[in-house]
Amino acid sequence: MVRSISEAAAPMVMIMQPLRDKVRLRAVTRKRLRLRTILAPKANGFTLLEIMVAVAILAISLVALMNFQGNTMITSGRAERITEATMLARMKIAEVELDLEKVQKRGEFPEEKSEEGNFEEPFERYKWRVTVKGVKLPAPVTGEEGSVQTLIGRQLTEEIGKTVRELTVEVLWEDMGEEQKIDVVTHIVKL
Repeated sequence: MVRSISEAAAPMVMIMQPLRDKVRLRAVTRKRLRLRTILAPKANGFTLLEIMVAVAILAISLVALMNFQGNTMITSGRAERITEATMLARMKIAEVELDLEKVQKRGEFPEEKSEEGNFEEPFERYKWRVTVKGVKLPAPVTGEEGSVQTLIGRQLTEEIGKTVRELTVEVLWEDMGEEQKIDVVTHIVKL
C-alpha cells in the first residue's frame, strides 16, 4: 500500500524531472544563440573585398577573351583573303596557259612578256601581274674546257633556254594598310 502522497507522487516526479531539465536546457541554449547572434558578425554573405576581387578577376578574364576573339577574327579574315587570292591565281594561270597553247598552235613561242590588271567583280580588290620569261640555266661544269661533255652540256642548256618558259602569276591585295601578295610559278615547255 501507499504510505503517503509523496511516496505515491514520487514516480510521477521522476518522469517529469527529465522533461523539466530538457525545457531548461532549451531555454539556456536559445539565450546563448541570441547572444552569439548579437555579438558575432553574420557569416551569411560575402565581404566587399571578396566581391571586388571576384569582379577584378572576371574583368581581367573578359578582356583576355575579347582580345583572343579579336585576333581570331583578324586571322580568319586574312585566311579567307589568302584562299581567295590562291583561287584567283589558279584561275589566272589557267587562262594564261590556254592563251599560250593557242599561240603555240600557230607555231609561235612567246619570248618574254609582262601584263597586269585587276580582277572583275566581286574580286576587284585584287590585282594580278603575269610574267613570262625565258629560263637561263648555267652550263654544267665538267673537267676540261674543250671536252665533248662541256660542248654537249652547253648545247643542252641553250636548247632548254629556247624551249622552256617560266610563267609567274602574282596576285596582290591591300590588307590592314600593307600590300600582300602570293606568287604562283610554273614552267611551259615547247615540244
